[in-house]
Amino acid sequence: MTSASDLLQTVSNEFRDVVSIVTPEQWNLPTPCPDWTVLELIGHVVGGSQMATSLVGGASRIEAIGLLATDFVGTDPLGAVDAALAAQREAFDEVDLENLTCQHPAGDMPAEQLLGLRIGDLLIHRWDLARAIGADEQLPADAVQRVWDDTAPMAPIIAQLGVFGDGPSGTVHDDAPLAERLLDLMGRRGIKPRSA
Repeated sequence: MTSASDLLQTVSNEFRDVVSIVTPEQWNLPTPCPDWTVLELIGHVVGGSQMATSLVGGASRIEAIGLLATDFVGTDPLGAVDAALAAQREAFDEVDLENLTCQHPAGDMPAEQLLGLRIGDLLIHRWDLARAIGADEQLPADAVQRVWDDTAPMAPIIAQLGVFGDGPSGTVHDDAPLAERLLDLMGRRGIKPRSA
């Protein structure tokens, strides 16, 4: 079984690879995330990674919320992604995930749970970004399984959480590919797999 740390590295690399092929003409394209352009989606992921890094390092909830309003991307989106993902990986690697509690804006949570949230965020937004620019949308199966296992138990209430879109549509069959079921669970509607 792939470790959470290795999965974080996998989804970080995958997200970074898609960012690396975005052209300046694509920064303002819409994404599957309502009201977010390509550049704003990248900013969201960078900000989330910076926030997680700070939380693992002992930041308070108030400090974490302040980071979410910070523009870390500037004029170098790929450089910002590289810096944020490297710092995040280092932060998680340096702590005892099982015994550290972080003051996340959504409530106190073990660092291990926060790591799971970051894996999910990077995985799903890697798909969003690929869909927006017409790139390969294939997701790594081991990361899909991990995020599914973490998220599926919340299916009955996921729409009420306000962070995963409208939740599952109820129209995707149980025998559909797991990536398709996960995307639907995360509020991505009418998804038909597409590759470059």
